[in-house]
Order: sequence, then structure tokens, then C-alpha cells
Amino acid sequence: MKNKSLESKFNEMRSKMNNSTEDSFALFDALEVVSIQEMIGKWHGSGFHTGHTMDGALETFNWYGKEFVDSENVHPLVFQSLRKCLFKVNPSLMPVRLATIIPSTHLWPLKYLFLLVRFLFQTNKSKARVRQIEFRGQVTAAMIYDNLPIHDVFKKVNQNTLLGCMDFKGMKQPFFFVLERD
Repeated sequence: MKNKSLESKFNEMRSKMNNSTEDSFALFDALEVVSIQEMIGKWHGSGFHTGHTMDGALETFNWYGKEFVDSENVHPLVFQSLRKCLFKVNPSLMPVRLATIIPSTHLWPLKYLFLLVRFLFQTNKSKARVRQIEFRGQVTAAMIYDNLPIHDVFKKVNQNTLLGCMDFKGMKQPFFFVLERD
């Protein structure tokens, strides 16, 4: 597929709430690889729904996205307060494994509790780095969490949009998400 038709396919799938894992991987595999340099910057995140238990979970808690300072310093979880201030969270303190098992979309009342006690989870320290890795037969940029068995692997929809795939050791179904450059 050509880039424009891939971008159209991406936009069509992004608007749906029930993409299959197979179709999502077909799109992911067809997209261009991403270099480390292309990752640098702040990115706004959103969902790409495949029926995964984590669909909508990050957005429920006011997830903003990710920040790639350089190859050694990445903030994998950036959230937004009710006053629109951004803050970084230590992923090791979040119930990530639980979110891969229990559907999280109906947890919106916990958003306010999370935002109220966010100081318990906040950090200013980098909690990931970015490297080129081979995933599904292609070498592309991947964010590697410091203390969790997770790689977020990225492919390029266009210069300002990435499709991400969370590769979490032991997770039965991959979790897809979107990053858009600020």
C-alpha cells in the first residue's frame, strides 16, 4: 500500500471501536519504520481500539502522552491535571499488569482520586529509553521501560503521527495506541 492509502486506512481504523488484532498488525506491519531521532519531542497519546482491556484506560485517567527528551531519557507516562498542567508518572507505581487483565473503561470515577493523589505517583526522573529493535521482522524505534518488561514499538503513519504497539511480556493480546507530535 502507498503512504496515502495507508494513512486513509489508519484513519478509518482509528475511528472504529472494534479493530481486530490481525487487521491492526497488518496495518502496523505495512507502515514505515521510525528512527530514534524522529521520536524526540513531546507526543499526545490516544487510543486505537482492538477490544483490549486497556482500551480507554489511559484516557480515563487523563493520559496526555509521552515525552522523548533524548535516547536515554524518556517519560513514558505523562498525564494532565484538571488545570491542564502536565505531570510525569513512574510506571512502576501504576497497576499496569492489572490493567491488562481487568477492563478499565468503567473506572472514570477513579480519575478524580488519581488526580487528587497524583503526588504519590509523580516523578521528574526518566523512566525509559528509546532504541532501535527488531519487532515483527523490521527494525524500528521502541521505548524500553526501565523497570517493567514492556517495549512500546512504533511505526510511522506520517511525520507527526505514530502507531504504537505495547509489547508486554506475558500479555495475551497486544495493546495499540496513537501518538501525535505536539
